[in-house]
Amino acid sequence: MARRALPLLLAVAALVVLAPAAGAHCIKRHEVPIAKGTSPAGWHWSVEGSIGDNGGHCRDWLFGMDFNLEGATYWGSSTGIPVGGEYGRHDGVDASDSLLIDGSDRVFSGFVEGEAVKLVATLSNNKHLVIHPKLPSAKLRRQVSWLRGVRYFVFYYRPEGFVTGVSTFDHAGTLLYRDKSFEGF
Repeated sequence: MARRALPLLLAVAALVVLAPAAGAHCIKRHEVPIAKGTSPAGWHWSVEGSIGDNGGHCRDWLFGMDFNLEGATYWGSSTGIPVGGEYGRHDGVDASDSLLIDGSDRVFSGFVEGEAVKLVATLSNNKHLVIHPKLPSAKLRRQVSWLRGVRYFVFYYRPEGFVTGVSTFDHAGTLLYRDKSFEGF
């Protein structure tokens, strides 16, 4: 009887030892406040990052950014990232361009890859906005590794036009991405 119990005991012990390692890639969904501020007209805004399991299989994570822009909109966007990774190299600009309900300003908000230090938005009246997306605070990037490869922006401007195109550039001024027919959320 003892000989038959030994393989069963070894199988149970292996399961106990290996099960936590298999689940180590799973992450519980949670949010992290990134930034907050006030518009020129006094409306409050905030940006939050989120992370969680992407579909229950623990092979990748679902990274998201949420923008609460008082007087304009609440919007968010998310994408899969590698387990333990960061937003990293993603072409494009996830953004929204909205008019405040009092008509005082428009707000262009969104996020880009960490290499994008400058964003140029072309407006419908052919004017350009130059925006320098921000990294989450150094302290937050040290504590939350999945926020290291992303920059965010919240930019208020006079409602003389709306965003119709976007381009992003790195530190050297190299074009990273261009969309001449931007349609934000």
